[in-house]
Amino acid sequence: MNEYCNIEIQKLASSAASGRYLLGYNGKFFEANSYVVELINCLQEYADEDVAISKYIEKRQGKYTKKQVKGFIEKYLYPLVNTDVPQKRKQFLYEKELFSASLVDKITPYLVGLFNKWLVCGILIFAVIVDVSYLSQTSNLLDFNKHIDAYSIIGIVMFMLGSSLFHELGHATACRHFGIQHKGIGFGLYLNFPVFYTDVTEIWKLNRQQRNVVNLAGVYFQSYCLIGLITIYMITPSDLIRYLILSMNFGFLMVLNPFFKFDGYWIASDILGVPNLRRRAQELYGYIYHRLRGTMGRKPYLLELKPCAKYTFMVYSILVNLFMGYYFVYIIPSFVYHFVMSFPSEIEKIVILLSNNMAPPFSLLRNICMQLLFLILILVMIYRIVSPLFSKCKK
Repeated sequence: MNEYCNIEIQKLASSAASGRYLLGYNGKFFEANSYVVELINCLQEYADEDVAISKYIEKRQGKYTKKQVKGFIEKYLYPLVNTDVPQKRKQFLYEKELFSASLVDKITPYLVGLFNKWLVCGILIFAVIVDVSYLSQTSNLLDFNKHIDAYSIIGIVMFMLGSSLFHELGHATACRHFGIQHKGIGFGLYLNFPVFYTDVTEIWKLNRQQRNVVNLAGVYFQSYCLIGLITIYMITPSDLIRYLILSMNFGFLMVLNPFFKFDGYWIASDILGVPNLRRRAQELYGYIYHRLRGTMGRKPYLLELKPCAKYTFMVYSILVNLFMGYYFVYIIPSFVYHFVMSFPSEIEKIVILLSNNMAPPFSLLRNICMQLLFLILILVMIYRIVSPLFSKCKK
């Protein structure tokens, strides 16, 4: 059987000046230009690959040689239709599915009604107004009670876990609303961040506006939680509720950050109309490097964009590289330095307290545990990034 016949081709909504297409095969999606689509059409039309290649060369008026076309097929198209070929590195350093797609499918039908256009806009606008009002009027917003007990910490953690899962359920429900399939909800490690995720790869079939609805759906679902918490706080103010509201706001800042591959990144990608935004942002610097050396580098995607998107993407490209440099060169080293300087003294305090038959304060234990957790996640990130490099060196 000609496996190329199973490749689905459709127009991809993007900001590229030239036409871009979406190739779909067995749940995997790839971006392609019109030349690649024309080649696939030939491969689908003719069962004999050599005949298909000859027809393609004829259509392109001899622009490519048979060897070049054959090499392209082996490098790009053959891995697409051959499941035995190792796939490229995954987005997460670690991932584990927690809830299957079939289980999530039993819940989403009851929530699809929340995606009424006016309801979505109304809730999001109302949530922003209420939240801004709360943040501006709460005088003790950042005060932290050092005597908070373990039960309150557990309660905060459990709420944030539940809220995060509800966030992922929002993405899955949005997919159902637009009539596309989603996969399960899982847990993963992105850089040194533990995260929940929902595989919504099929949203590439949608237009840019619909994709952004799916991207924003998680925050939309959590907005209901935020409105509820602020309402409760106004009725019965408590430190615990204040911590939950503050945690949700920090969570929103994180997921809407356009530089990490969270919701904000995909929203920026669809607003700009640039798939694979991070890789495209790095292409520009590689191109400049090759030009400075006088060598011919691959033309970056940036130069194929329409003027408005081109300049916006250029600004994003500069900002994302500055931000990631700041995170890896300053934030992580600063944490490690602070950890090395403060951790021994904190352990010494615990030893002294225990030797005098005194219980260490919970705030001290909390600080040590959080620092250890963050350090462990950094070490896991480094191991996951470095170990494949050593494996390649051994080969």
